[in-house]
Amino acid sequence: MSRPKKCRHLSSCVPCSLFKPNGIPSSELEKIQLEADEFEALNLGDVQKLSQLDAAASMGISRQTFGYLLASARRKVATAVTQGQALLLPLNVKKD
Repeated sequence: MSRPKKCRHLSSCVPCSLFKPNGIPSSELEKIQLEADEFEALNLGDVQKLSQLDAAASMGISRQTFGYLLASARRKVATAVTQGQALLLPLNVKKD
């Protein structure tokens, strides 16, 4: 049995719900879902340039969990960009 998921503090504002290659209808594209906590990890780690320790504290999670989230988010974004897939962004993340 796995451990219960810890509540995470999210504060990023998602500007849109989908990124996709230009000129291709989204119905024709494979889609990759970026989860809310992955989006927050990207924002804190890569945009705001917080250390993993500070970003993890901001989200209320361990540094190791933050590292896993950041790696997963980066992998999904890189896959979408390099393979011409659509990236679905979370709709439930709102600014505190």
